[in-house]
Amino acid sequence: MSEKATPKENSVPRTSEKILEAAKALFAERGFKGTTTAAIAKRAGVNEALIYRHFPAKGDLYTAILRERIENEAMVKLLKVAECQALTVEDALRLVAERFCQAQDPLFLRLYYHSALEGHALANDFYDQYQRRFVAMVDQLILRGIAEGVFRKVDSLLAAQAFIGMFRAYFVGTELFPDPSLKRPREEVVAVFCDVFIQGIRLLEKKC
Repeated sequence: MSEKATPKENSVPRTSEKILEAAKALFAERGFKGTTTAAIAKRAGVNEALIYRHFPAKGDLYTAILRERIENEAMVKLLKVAECQALTVEDALRLVAERFCQAQDPLFLRLYYHSALEGHALANDFYDQYQRRFVAMVDQLILRGIAEGVFRKVDSLLAAQAFIGMFRAYFVGTELFPDPSLKRPREEVVAVFCDVFIQGIRLLEKKC
């Protein structure tokens, strides 16, 4: 007969979750430096001392949010999809774009850019663990397209940054400047941006 978890045991992950959600929202609104543990405790509806039982320092909260984001299922799928050899290189890029859009989290977007502007070391950790890997994977897809004669010869690393940059700029712009006229359905954003990019680097057949 299996043992049932006690109410105390069940409350631990819920309390930790509440603290993390409150911290994530406040870091996104005020930045890491502008957020106090007292404010996090108030937002989470817990005693400030309870935060330190779960997270010894404010930086540990950011680390936990960062780790959760990197390990998020959508992010894992996003990082793996660029390695898929079953698709044509063009379809693989479209799928990468679709997964990238699915993985966007407005709160985390604000939190990440706040931290980067503040020079927080953990922002660099996220870049190294996720952004750099993602750019490298798109770079490999573009190199594959060049090798297969689908794409013309370009600086693949710059092209990868341009591909990702289109989507990143769109999401940053629509989050920071909520102009309804700029918003489009995700499917439309993926289709238009991918078409613009792929047409731009596709190797054109020479006319006789």
